[in-house]
Amino acid sequence: MIAVDTDILVIDRVFKNDPRHPATTNFLARQSQGYGVPIFSLLELCGVMATAKQPKMARQLFEEYLTYPTIRILYPPVILENVAAFWANQNAELARRIERGMRLGDAAILWTVESTACDALITWNVKHYQRQTTVAVLTPDEWLKQ
Repeated sequence: MIAVDTDILVIDRVFKNDPRHPATTNFLARQSQGYGVPIFSLLELCGVMATAKQPKMARQLFEEYLTYPTIRILYPPVILENVAAFWANQNAELARRIERGMRLGDAAILWTVESTACDALITWNVKHYQRQTTVAVLTPDEWLKQ
């Protein structure tokens, strides 16, 4: 399974004039087997829409992604012993990645991708993840050229 980073979703749905938009939509259209979207990427996409004064569209996108048949929403592991254990685990996992020099959003996405055994993370922001993981991190163009 491959996972897509927030920037792929935002370019596809919001920034249609971005020079990377054609390559992004081509990449997504060619994923007939589907792909994974980390829950944090979906929430970031919705946040972009809400900041662009599109809260209804944010809600629609959220519901669309949750029900789209070829998209799998990826969640990090959850420890349900108790509230303290849940937060301790989440904070420890995020802190491990933040200590490597990552921002919170990227750390949460990488934690999800690594813990769901994805083969690759597709992003235009390869530099955010370089040397941070053993998961392949590729641009849409690089993925399609494989």
